[in-house]
Amino acid sequence: MRANRAAPHIVPSVRARTTATWMVIVPVLCAWLGMAGCYSFRGTSIPPHLKTVSVSSVVDNSGFGSAVYRELTYLKLVEKIRQENALLLVDRDGDARLKVALKEIKDEPVAVSSGAVERDRKVRVTLDVEYYDAVKKRAIFQRAFSNAIVFEVARATTERDAAIRAALQQNVDDILLAIVSGW
Repeated sequence: MRANRAAPHIVPSVRARTTATWMVIVPVLCAWLGMAGCYSFRGTSIPPHLKTVSVSSVVDNSGFGSAVYRELTYLKLVEKIRQENALLLVDRDGDARLKVALKEIKDEPVAVSSGAVERDRKVRVTLDVEYYDAVKKRAIFQRAFSNAIVFEVARATTERDAAIRAALQQNVDDILLAIVSGW
């Protein structure tokens, strides 16, 4: 009678398993380390001849009637430029010049169906920005930055102010991103 023998179980050696593991880990690790610097925005596309930036006083063309937001925009821009540390901030005659105008602060209704009570509104803040290369005497970009924030009507006075401040901050963040990334 024939003996029932099971097929021998093939167990890979410890050395083979270790080699296979390293063959996967090393390329993944190399790719990960190689990509680590690819998405940095800090100074990646600021032209090398631009070392300093000056920021003009913000002009208020919004007609909203509050100089607080003009001054707040200027202060937030200066603070963000200092934090970013990609260009040295100077009072005047920088290699690059940033001019900002507060174009619009607009309080708008959020879509409300007929017969419904309005619960939310939104405020839209638009800034016109010119970023100028004073060394090569040409505009790097000139465009509008706009953000909208929704606020509750029940506390309109304080909520509107907080929404305007938040939209201004988003615009400032977008402006600095455009400066350092070249977008």
